[in-house]
Amino acid sequence: MHRYHLAIDIGASSGRHILGWIEDGKFMTEEIYRFENGLISRNGHLCWDTRRLFEEIVCGLEKCGSTGKIPETAAIDTWGVDFALLDNQDRLIGDTVGYRDSRTFGADKLVYERVSEEELYSRTGIQKLTFNTIYQLAAMKRDCPEQLDATKTFLQIPDYLNFL
Repeated sequence: MHRYHLAIDIGASSGRHILGWIEDGKFMTEEIYRFENGLISRNGHLCWDTRRLFEEIVCGLEKCGSTGKIPETAAIDTWGVDFALLDNQDRLIGDTVGYRDSRTFGADKLVYERVSEEELYSRTGIQKLTFNTIYQLAAMKRDCPEQLDATKTFLQIPDYLNFL
């Protein structure tokens, strides 16, 4: 009997469930499920439809079950900069805005009022891309600070999908 492990890879245009296991000393993989993904327009922003993504994750898990290949572990991977905010009752605050949205234009200047670009890079080692999480948060502080004020929990998108 094999020990299966599931990788759920969600990209900007599609997602897939890949099972992995060891067989005769070799690492094997099998694509179990694939689905389309993309940003949707909501409240003037480009957003991830996290409810639908969660439904697709469940469909892929059901597909594993129907094949009889039940994973012992599962992990979700997505783009690395987007997030969800939850209130003190674990409800989503606002939308899960995607990194391709234009809300971060000019947000870098807001960040550099608090920490220089050089210092930020020294602390993080992260290449400056205007859609990085820090710029998204600065844009939120500028445009909708009440959402940040109501936030109890910050989750990157894979963590939010696991939470769901």
